[in-house]
Amino acid sequence: MKFEFRKKHRQQAKPEINDPGDDQMRQPFRRASVYVNLLLITEAVIGLLLLLVTAYYHALFTGYLSEIECRLVSGYLFGIYVFGAQLVVTFLCSVSMWRRLWRRRCTPNIRLLLAVWLFYSCVIIASGFGCVWNLYRGVEVLESAAETSLTRGIDMYYSCPEWKLLWDGLQWRKECCGVHGYKDWMSAEWMPRMEDNCSSTVLAPYACCKRSCETCFNNFQPGEGQSLGASSRQPFPALTAGSINTNGCLPAFTSAVWNFFYFLLALWVLALKFLIVLCCMTKFILHRQNEGDGCDYVGLTDEDGHPLVVVKYPCNVRCVTIGEDDMVSDVAPDVNYCDCPELENDECGY
Repeated sequence: MKFEFRKKHRQQAKPEINDPGDDQMRQPFRRASVYVNLLLITEAVIGLLLLLVTAYYHALFTGYLSEIECRLVSGYLFGIYVFGAQLVVTFLCSVSMWRRLWRRRCTPNIRLLLAVWLFYSCVIIASGFGCVWNLYRGVEVLESAAETSLTRGIDMYYSCPEWKLLWDGLQWRKECCGVHGYKDWMSAEWMPRMEDNCSSTVLAPYACCKRSCETCFNNFQPGEGQSLGASSRQPFPALTAGSINTNGCLPAFTSAVWNFFYFLLALWVLALKFLIVLCCMTKFILHRQNEGDGCDYVGLTDEDGHPLVVVKYPCNVRCVTIGEDDMVSDVAPDVNYCDCPELENDECGY
């Protein structure tokens, strides 16, 4: 008994078994490709949110610091920018990669590609943990840098216009006064000393006034108020503690740093969870493919229950004859090539 596979014309060659797993990977469950794409897009969205949150807090931190300290903050946040960009680029490109993989057969090369891709994705998430840990260890450093910068800004309030604009804008927006409190202004070297009978009077910039205080700006004209000694640079208004914001600006900076840390930690945890789900789904898909759900042609039988044999031959082969003894052998038989110009011939000459 012999099985013959014949091909009269290349254009008319059609396989008798149209197995969906013959040319492409099978989806082991319904809409598997859709779920994979959703996970990949979610990871990219997390990376985009990470970039936006980092940019927002970066601009917020620089409002408290001078140019030198701003460079320090940029160095701390650079790794977070890189981490967010890696998430966006890697997983957006992965969407295109998976779309191509579904149209390919599950070969060892495909399995190796997915293994390398999973390893690289895990490395990216691990680098994100390093960014979170670096920011956590640097909170005290950033707080110390902000304190030094703001204290120097009080000493240079009138000698440097940039610092005057920064302090006035910062105190008005954040509704704070001084570094740790309003007394930081009164302890400045250039500030005139108050007499003991004026203990209820506070010397501070107008930006320290409460927005709801209507009497804070009353009866004040340029040239009036407390003079700054012999230099008489600019008068300071005599205010009361009840008309100004008594809280300092440094606690607001520290609170912003911790809020940014918590946002960063939450986004990293989300990225890690979705990556774990994606890894498990990828491993399950590869496991089903290895079981013959589209890779190894296992379990293909004819109508009588006999196992089917899939034979692939070069395009220049007209006829391949396999004997019955060869079918039960564990060793691949030698292929005999012949030319069968007509389908009516039952035997092929060797």
